[in-house]
Amino acid sequence: MPHYDYDKDYPFAAFITNLGKYNEGALVGEWVKFPTTAEELKKVFERIGIGAKDDFGQTYEEWFITDYDCYVDGLYDLLGEYANLDELNYLASKLDDMSQDEYERFQAAMEIGDHTGSIQELINLTENLDCYDIYPDIHDHDDLGRYYIEELDAMQVPEHLRNYIDYEAYGRDIALEESGQFTDLGYVRDTGDSFHEYYDGERGSIPEEYRVMTFQDDIPEEEISEWAMDLAYDMDEFFRQNDPQYAAEHPEEHAAKEEIYENLSDCRIASLEEKLKALGQTPEDYLPSEIEKFKDATGYEEFLDVDPQAIRETIENPDQSHVDEMLAFAEQANREYEAELYGQQALPDKLTVLVVEPMKEPYVKEIDPGLHALQAEVGGDIAASYPFDDPVGLVLNDEGKLIGLDLNRSLRDEHGEIYDIVAGTFLVVGLGPESFASLPPDMIQKYTEQFKRPELFASINGQIVSVPVEPENPLRTAEMTLEDDYGMIDGIINNGRRGEELEKAQAEARRTTPEKKPSIRERVEDAKRECAERKSPDKPAPQKKPPELGDL
Repeated sequence: MPHYDYDKDYPFAAFITNLGKYNEGALVGEWVKFPTTAEELKKVFERIGIGAKDDFGQTYEEWFITDYDCYVDGLYDLLGEYANLDELNYLASKLDDMSQDEYERFQAAMEIGDHTGSIQELINLTENLDCYDIYPDIHDHDDLGRYYIEELDAMQVPEHLRNYIDYEAYGRDIALEESGQFTDLGYVRDTGDSFHEYYDGERGSIPEEYRVMTFQDDIPEEEISEWAMDLAYDMDEFFRQNDPQYAAEHPEEHAAKEEIYENLSDCRIASLEEKLKALGQTPEDYLPSEIEKFKDATGYEEFLDVDPQAIRETIENPDQSHVDEMLAFAEQANREYEAELYGQQALPDKLTVLVVEPMKEPYVKEIDPGLHALQAEVGGDIAASYPFDDPVGLVLNDEGKLIGLDLNRSLRDEHGEIYDIVAGTFLVVGLGPESFASLPPDMIQKYTEQFKRPELFASINGQIVSVPVEPENPLRTAEMTLEDDYGMIDGIINNGRRGEELEKAQAEARRTTPEKKPSIRERVEDAKRECAERKSPDKPAPQKKPPELGDL
């Protein structure tokens, strides 16, 4: 732990204040030392009344930071009253983990003003201290010149001539050449190492161990319901006051409020936002800003906000519905995901990958870059796994276990124990700076050998075991391997049973895989296909009630 100013054992503290109480004329808050924990911060919020209700039944939700006690030079001016607490804790934790040498380099960089414009930049600075060298005994150009000549022997000068050397001028040239600066901590120079951005300012980029606002992530269902009802009442009242047509179309107030409540609860919010916008509401006004908070709290996803009427139109008459727009939206979402996956760099012409199929030896294949090609190879939405120390990744079917794809290859820990089994075809790919890349030849050779033998899996005494098999006749090989020892494979193969133990293994894998809802694209395609079948002249359509949104 570094030595902070005034012999403090923490870099800074913040006085967190209840904003609602403050607006009522009372300063209710508490000092919090950083770094802190989610448990401690939760207790502080409870003690200062965040989450409690006022005399009118309104919940105190907002807070701000009244003041800081800062023991890191130059940091105070960068800390704001509405600073992100997760971000503050991230920075404080990185400072606290430093050695004294690292802390002095950080302070020197702070003094010269390198990467110090925001908390985000400071966090990245803590990860890039190798970019700086500090010489604590050098305080001016004369010291620098003498150090290079006398200590580093940068120039061979006879002893009798040393008094005639202009060390200051020589030191000035050196400082200019290597972009060095003098600080209270000594001379600081740039080592020439590249400065990398580790933290992009998004909460998801903050490592889990540094996040302290996690206790606010999950809002109880009853609280969400109450919030939605309050919003529904306020919106109904606003619409009646500002839109005569609304009042005429919704004479029954209770039914109107219930409809708004159901839309909010089902995350059908876009139409409500459009109506507010049409009535002159801006994002800074109460209702739009409250809706935005509601969306953040409930994990609102725009692509799932589909009008049920549009779904019904798609089912009843897909050729004259908004299906094309919906599919275009889904395609755009895929493109955005692909752009995020590959960054801003140009995609390669081809990707060289290693394909590993169940019961087959691996083989090399060149595929098109991009999301669609990867999905085609694994037969569905992709997931990525990075189980090895090498710069390689596994691209696999995200729902492989859930939909019961054949178990393929095992993944083992350092002790050779199975900790996971990949279901379905997967790819071994290389890793570039920001995206997947072609697999280098040495990695092709290594992982071809690693995954060369197909495997069968069975559960023995509650433990999953793997049996390597020959690709040409996997069942017979497995039978010969295990029947003498366990008398089990023979019963599965020769007696015509369906592999109960294997099914148990697959069922367990599926059980531990979370359920995934079909995408909008999949649901629309299914609806269109179903409708086409019903309209076929060779096959009379059964009478079927159009499903609601929740049934798709």
